[in-house]
Amino acid sequence: MQRHKRLGAAALALCILCCLPVRADDSRKQELTDRQQETQQAYEDAQSDLEALESAQQQTESEIGQLEGQAADLAKQLDAVYAALQEADRQLLEKQAAADEAARALEEAQQAYDATYARSKEQMRAMQKLDGSGGISFLVQARDLYQLLTFVDALQQMAAKNNEMLQRLQQQADALDAARQQAEAARQQAEDARNALERQQQQLTATQNQLQTALQQANETLSAQESAAQAQAIVTEAAKKAYEEATAALDAYVRAQSDRYTTADLVLTSLEFRCPLDSYSMITTQFAAPDPWGIPHRGTDFAAANGTPIYAIAAGVISAAGPVNSYGNCVQISHGTASDGSRYDSLYAHMSRIAVNQGQSVQKGDVIGYVGNTGNVYGANGGYHLHLELRVNGNRVDPLAYVPR
Repeated sequence: MQRHKRLGAAALALCILCCLPVRADDSRKQELTDRQQETQQAYEDAQSDLEALESAQQQTESEIGQLEGQAADLAKQLDAVYAALQEADRQLLEKQAAADEAARALEEAQQAYDATYARSKEQMRAMQKLDGSGGISFLVQARDLYQLLTFVDALQQMAAKNNEMLQRLQQQADALDAARQQAEAARQQAEDARNALERQQQQLTATQNQLQTALQQANETLSAQESAAQAQAIVTEAAKKAYEEATAALDAYVRAQSDRYTTADLVLTSLEFRCPLDSYSMITTQFAAPDPWGIPHRGTDFAAANGTPIYAIAAGVISAAGPVNSYGNCVQISHGTASDGSRYDSLYAHMSRIAVNQGQSVQKGDVIGYVGNTGNVYGANGGYHLHLELRVNGNRVDPLAYVPR
């Protein structure tokens, strides 16, 4: 009885000792995964904030460009209005001079008319005063018909001449008055046009001042945005560095797992790898292509339907199996050392379900899981795809350089 108890205790102790590394493994992996997840979220948030600031900065730069274009157009308009205003001033001076000249000519004509009219009146009064008894007394003194007719004819000629002169002067005055009115109307039109240009200039100047104020405010906003973007870029770079450090720590864990399971007797007998999928629609992302944050892609993505079986590309040992942050459900196979002296490991990410366990040996073509969209995925139709990585001596290489499509 005591012997059975001792054997049971020994078996339990052995079981505990065997489970401890696995539990420690899982704890370490979870710790690294949590750290990478936190730093990735912080980096994505910082990057998103930086992109928002850069977008706002681009919008402000666009607005500044528009304002500068409007200001340039307005300056051209102001130059044109100023030139037109100078021409209007010149024309107004000409029209004013013409109006003044027409008024002066009309005044001279009026003076000539007034003088002629006054002289005619004086002549009539002088004729009435002849011989002290006016024109009738003068007619009575005529000795014969000839003198009478001659006198009457002289009076008629004098009156006709005075009337003719007065009519001619009146016609000249009327013509000069019409010319004066035309000249005055032309001067008024020139003045109205000049005043309209002046009002336009004032309006354009007011608009220019508003544009200058808006441009100054936009430049001040741009300066503030540039400062904020520069500060955010520092924050983003720090977040990126933390994320890369966390990713490097997780990669170190994966390499450590490879070291743990790659023993001397684990040999890769052939470098003739197989494709991890029997069918897929297309390769959506090539190795080293930049991701949305500009980080080179670490593997090759094969778009395939949800649940498509995933096969081991070569024989080996499952050195990692479980959820790993951005990889989602992930499996790593350590294939061992090949004849070229290099050590090979393959990693399969975003599985919907894992079909193997850590420490399990697999053969080339064994099903190790199924296509899914766990972890960080992008794209249409839920982003279902297989992310395949291949490491040679712990360094990522282009899987398509070894794996047939």
